[in-house]
Amino acid sequence: MSGLAATALGAFLVVADACWGLVDGPPARDAATIALFSAGLGCLVATLCPVVDRSAAPAPGAPLGDWRRSERIERQFGARPPEIEPADRDEVVAAAGRLIGTSVAVVSRSVWLPAAWLLAWAALVVSGLPSDGQLTFLVLPALLGLIQSATCLGSVVAVGRADAARDRALVLPPAPPPPARSAPPREGRRGSQLDLPGD
Repeated sequence: MSGLAATALGAFLVVADACWGLVDGPPARDAATIALFSAGLGCLVATLCPVVDRSAAPAPGAPLGDWRRSERIERQFGARPPEIEPADRDEVVAAAGRLIGTSVAVVSRSVWLPAAWLLAWAALVVSGLPSDGQLTFLVLPALLGLIQSATCLGSVVAVGRADAARDRALVLPPAPPPPARSAPPREGRRGSQLDLPGD
């Protein structure tokens, strides 16, 4: 899809340049400018394409029912994680798998947006459009590309932290199964426990 959009824009720009002279310069520079603009549009379209099948997305974890334990597990994916408690081992491994799957999907999509801005910036530089009075054309696309790369970089960091937490959890022995609940003792007498007159 993104390749088709880039090819269509490239063909349009070639025809428009031949008819109306959109890019005024040597033919080699014009061809490079058109190729870079077209690649930038292809990257922009790639951000709109799905990267994973929704049916293959990791299922959300079951609620733990204990906010302290949930917070303790979430801290395993921070910058300075504490020691993993043996009882949390399986939950940390499961949460790491979900986080890795989600973060890889975000990286696969978000990496194209800063690439689109940087390709547009390269096309402007090659075309020679930015002059001393038009520095905005030279600075703004590169700045937007750097700002919008924060999502991609944050997701890469999340993948690294989740993988490290999973490795630390897998070193621990599996948690013992919780003890089976014993049924409460049944009393022989049922019904009201109050003594009525005449009893």
